[in-house]
Amino acid sequence: MKICILTYDAPHLKTSQVFHVLKNREMLDVDFLLMPFIERPGREVAFQHRPEQFVGVAPRTLAAAYDRVVHDYDNWQQVLDQYDQFIVCGSNLIEREFANSGKILNCHSGLIPAVRGLDSFKWAILNQSPIGNTLHQLDEYADAGVVLAHSRTPIYSGDTLQSFAVRHYESEIWMLGNFDTVIKSATVEEFEVGNPTKRMPITVEQEMLLAFDAYKTKYC
Repeated sequence: MKICILTYDAPHLKTSQVFHVLKNREMLDVDFLLMPFIERPGREVAFQHRPEQFVGVAPRTLAAAYDRVVHDYDNWQQVLDQYDQFIVCGSNLIEREFANSGKILNCHSGLIPAVRGLDSFKWAILNQSPIGNTLHQLDEYADAGVVLAHSRTPIYSGDTLQSFAVRHYESEIWMLGNFDTVIKSATVEEFEVGNPTKRMPITVEQEMLLAFDAYKTKYC
């Protein structure tokens, strides 16, 4: 199987992590399709639920180390038929034709279609909704497309918000790096469609922090 990781042309933690999961499984035919990195202004948060992403090894460095191919994103039409699957590790806006190609896999950090949009982990805690990741086929709509697998993130009585967030993030990496086996043994649940969310304001984050104990009691 030929795989191409869609990501930023910059050091990126998730990209490196997913690449190494694939490599350790001896899925060695993995290349890169790189989008320009657009630096965005930082924002203050009350709780950092994901590790800092723009750190570590750059995709071009990984490609050079393992003799892999790097494509510039402008050439996506030329390389589309060269790969069986594209895996999103990071991206800017994707052209509609590419998004609807049926070849792009994404792992959303919420249970689609119930939890969509940004800061899904935080909004789910605040709203006392189940937390998990969704492996889905990308299309032109945000956090939509064909759902291929749901995986709820377990929570335990001894968890802190930090330990729970780490487990949730690690599950996302595992699902992307093992996408083929995840799909074969997939669990897809039925959820009501929720409204997409924006970044959680820091004032609302304070409410989310207070809601965590109730969430843990409900789901552990």
